[in-house]
Amino acid sequence: MYYQTETARVFSSHSEIRSALSNVGFSEVITHDDLAYCGIFPLRSVPPEVAAGQIAVPGAVEWIDEQWTQQWEIRAMTPEEITASKPPVPQQISSGQGREALYNVGLFANVQPAIDAIADADAKWRVQNAWDYRPTWERQSPFVAMMAGILGLGDGALDELFINAARL
Repeated sequence: MYYQTETARVFSSHSEIRSALSNVGFSEVITHDDLAYCGIFPLRSVPPEVAAGQIAVPGAVEWIDEQWTQQWEIRAMTPEEITASKPPVPQQISSGQGREALYNVGLFANVQPAIDAIADADAKWRVQNAWDYRPTWERQSPFVAMMAGILGLGDGALDELFINAARL
C-alpha cells in the first residue's frame, strides 16, 4: 500500500500508481526514490479484528512513528453489507451432504417419523422415494419444500442448512 501526501490518495500496487500517474516516466522497476519524488510513500495498513456484525473501514491516514499509517473505523454492518457478506445459497447439494447437515442440527432422527406421518399415500411414496434414492437435493424442489415444512424449517433456516451442507 502506498500513500500520496498531496492528493491523500491510497494506492494498492505499483501498477495502480503507473496507471494513475501515466505522465510520469517510471523506469521498469519503481524505486522508493521514484515514489518519494512523486510524493508517494509506503503506507502501513493493518485492518483490526472485528466482531461478528461489524466491519472495519479505512479512516484517516496519519503520520505515526515516522511512517504513514492507515487508521480504521469499526462500525456495525448495514443490512446490505450483512447480506453481501453471506455466502450464496447453493441450489443443489448431494443427498449425503443434506443428510449430514440435518444430523449436525439434530433433525436427522425426525425425518423418517415425519415421512411415516404423511397421510396421503402418493405424497408419502414420493417423499420416501426422494429421501431414499435421490442423489441430489434441489433447493427449489417440491421434495425439499415438503421436508422443510414437515421439519419446521423456514426459508432462512433452509438456506443455512444448504449453505452448511455445501461445506461438508
